[in-house]
Parts: sequence; structure tokens; C-alpha cells
Amino acid sequence: MHFIIEKTILLKPLQKLNSLLSINIENPILNNILLKVQSKYLFLISTNLEIELVSKIPCQKNYKNGSITVPGKRLLNIIRSFPNDAMIEIKIQGNYIKIFYQNIFFIISISESKNFPKFKTEDNIIEIFVSQKKIRDIIHNTQFSMAKQDVRNYLNGLYLEIKKNKISAITTDGYRMSISTVKIEQSIQNHSMIIPRKTITELIKILKETDDTFKMKVGKKMLQIYTKEYIISSKLIDHDFPDYKSILIDNFDQTIIINRNKLQSALNRAYVLSSNKSKGVKLTFNNQICTVSFHNEYEEKIQERFRINYSNKIIELTMNIHYIMEVINVIEENDIKILLNQSTNSIYIKNINEYYSTYIIMPLII
Repeated sequence: MHFIIEKTILLKPLQKLNSLLSINIENPILNNILLKVQSKYLFLISTNLEIELVSKIPCQKNYKNGSITVPGKRLLNIIRSFPNDAMIEIKIQGNYIKIFYQNIFFIISISESKNFPKFKTEDNIIEIFVSQKKIRDIIHNTQFSMAKQDVRNYLNGLYLEIKKNKISAITTDGYRMSISTVKIEQSIQNHSMIIPRKTITELIKILKETDDTFKMKVGKKMLQIYTKEYIISSKLIDHDFPDYKSILIDNFDQTIIINRNKLQSALNRAYVLSSNKSKGVKLTFNNQICTVSFHNEYEEKIQERFRINYSNKIIELTMNIHYIMEVINVIEENDIKILLNQSTNSIYIKNINEYYSTYIIMPLII
């Protein structure tokens, strides 16, 4: 195996592939990245057995087919050490590879590629073609509501629901829920899956805010994403997702229109006093005034008022400050809607001009 490549071209995918790697004593091959030159391309592959990430780079010149595995983090640090304009040459030299440029060279150990684990593919799959921006948007709009290391493993991921020409992303940790839906040009048979948190983290790094189309291949147990630069394969969480639609409501007794920037600024100031013990921020709506108040266990307090479009009876809400801030941070319009219904304690938040995203937060009982 032999190839020559610019440092700047190699460095970025190496950084992404290393995000999957961690020190693995029981299975040391998982600390490695597979390098394979084949059909005029350099393939870089890393895996943690749950996710596989592949980077595909055109070979520039003087390449020779072959494959080996090398310690991923060591290779990344070596490539980082070269000058930014370096044309780095890599070739096999016995049981080692030589990595060099001008008067700089490294020799590091390698392992045979036949021992590197490969993902199994499925035969019965659904192929979906959709713009990167659409999928990235619904992931971005909902990922923060996923549970973290919950014993209910089906909450530790993002539920992707496909119905004809719509794709919805739904996440919940049991205390809040985020839902975001986009339309696609392709009409697809109904399908759903739960994508693990780690895979969602990697997808948000890879997908771009462009209308470039990419391919999704969906099976019963795995998902594959194909972009121009990367292929990501992931196992799915094998469990049923909760019936989220059973808690949704359409009719609301009260609608409060509030300026997002003003609320965000007030919450940012209140957050300065927050702690692990004190998370509840109080929002009071009365006579076209919103009052944001917060106090912590040290009796430190903050209160701020600003005008809003609401003149009905007084309403007081106490919410987890982290939850409402995360919602406001993903909404881009100037105004948001807070929707309330007497039949449920849940608080609904929507972008005033956006029909496809809904956020539900359970209030705190103080």
C-alpha cells in the first residue's frame, strides 16, 4: 500500500474518525483505523462495534492498492505535527508504515486488516433520498431532549418516523419532548427506528446545512448514511418507542406571544444564579408584562420584566431553566408561542412562523 496526500485533506476525516475511538484493552484492534487504498480511493474506517464511520478520499498520485490498520490517535497526532502545506507520503515498510515529508519521517507499527471488524449489511432495506439540510434541521431541533444513560434504553436515542412523504424526529427523556417534521419529495412506505445517541452526535457533525441530497439505507437493525465524503453505519435500538401521539393536544385555552430575544436574555441572566439544586425559573404573565424570576438555595435572586402580547388572566409557570433555554436556543424566529390547556399540565412551545416543530415541557412543582 502506498499513497501521497495533502495534510489538510487527511486531517479533517482523521479527526472525525477518532471521535469513535476510546482505549479498548479487551479488543485492541478497536483502537485502530483501517487504511485501504482501492479503486483510486483512500478509505479510512473506524468502528466501536455499534457505529462504523468511513471516509472516502480520491487518491491524488502514485498510489498502490493495499490495506493495514494503525493506532488511530497516534496517526492523528503524527499528521497534526506536519507543516500545513505538507504533501505526506505513506507506504508499507515490512511490519511498519513509513510516514514522511521532506526531512521528517515516522515509522509506526501496523496490524493486519483481516482482523478489523466489519459491519454486516441487511438485504431487506428501504432507500431514502433527502437533502442534508432537512435531516440535519430536524436532528438539531430535537437532539437535546434525548435521555442520557437512562435505564430505558429506548429513550437514549432519536425516534425517526417515516410516513409517506414526511419524516419526523421525536426525542424525550420523560420530562420533556421535542418533535420536528419535514416533507420530502419521495413517497415511502411507513417505517420507524430508534437511532442511538452516539450516532446522532456523529450525524450532526457530518451532515451539512446544504440542499445536497444524500442516501439513507434503512433496515430492521441498522441504518446507513451515504454522503459524498462519509459513510456512517449504525446499529439501531431494538425496542418500541412510547406512543407519543397519545399525549399530544391540538386545542389550547391560552396563547402567549413572547419575543424570543428578550426571553433568552432574561433567562441567560437568571442562569448565572442556577445550580444543581436550583433549576426552577418562574415566568409570570400578567397585564402585557412577563416577569422572569429566579432564586437559588443561597437566597440570591434575580427578577426582570418586559412587555409581551398577552392581556388575559394572570398565569404563573415554573420550568426547568435548562429545558426552556435549550428550546429557545434552537428557535430562530423573533417570536415564540407558549400554549396552555387546562386539561394538561404540559407547556407547549412553538416558533410562531414554524409549523413543523413542537416542544413540550412538564412544569416543576415547587
